[in-house]
Amino acid sequence: MLGDGELVLFTGSYDKTVIIWSVETGDKLHQSICHSSFIYYISLFEDKLVTCSSDKTVKLWSVCSGKVRTINVIPTSSQEVLIDWSCEQVNHWLSRLLPEHAETELTGLDLAKMDLDRLMDSIACEEEKKTRLKQSVSLLRAFDGIPNEFLCPISMEIMTDPVVMTDGHTYERANITEWLSAGNCRSPFTNTTLSTRSIVSNHNLRNIIETVFFLD
Repeated sequence: MLGDGELVLFTGSYDKTVIIWSVETGDKLHQSICHSSFIYYISLFEDKLVTCSSDKTVKLWSVCSGKVRTINVIPTSSQEVLIDWSCEQVNHWLSRLLPEHAETELTGLDLAKMDLDRLMDSIACEEEKKTRLKQSVSLLRAFDGIPNEFLCPISMEIMTDPVVMTDGHTYERANITEWLSAGNCRSPFTNTTLSTRSIVSNHNLRNIIETVFFLD
C-alpha cells in the first residue's frame, strides 16, 4: 500500500524491471529498469523493497508515491568459495568423482591448502584414479569453488551435457529440450525471442566439468 492508501502489487521480471500495479484498476503505475539482468526475487517490507538479480546484486529500494529509488546495492558472490566448503560439501563433491568413496573429514580449507600428495593419501581410491583426482583438485583450486558457469540456469544443477542456445547461454540438454518441447519460444535466461530452436553441444565446457567432477 502506498502513502496515499492505494493498494498496489509489485512484480519483478526477466526484462530487468520492477513494475508497480494498481490492484483495484490493474493499471501500470510505474516501471523502472532496476537491474542489468533478470530479477528472480522481490519482497516488500513497509516502504522498503528488496530485489535480487542474476547480475549478482541485491538492491534495497525506497518506495514513495509510486516510484522507487535505490538506497543500497549489495554485491553477492558468484559462488561459494572453496575454502568455506563444509565437510558435507566436500564429501558431496567426492561422491561425484568416487561413488564408492568412504566419507572423509576433509573440509574446503583442506582441499584449498593441503599439500596435494598428502591430500591424495587421505582419500581412499584406486591408484590409477589418483592422477585424475589430483588434476580435479587443481582445477577446483583454480576456480576457487564451483563457478556459476557450471550450473544450468534452469535447474541450477551442475551440467553433464551442456548445450549452447541461440541466446548465447549454455543449458543442460534435457532441461532446455523440455523447455522448448513445452512450446516456449523465448530464452529462459533473457526472455528474448529465440531466433532458432537449434542447440549445439558445448564440448569445451563439458570436458572441463568432466575433469572436475567425473573420473570415469
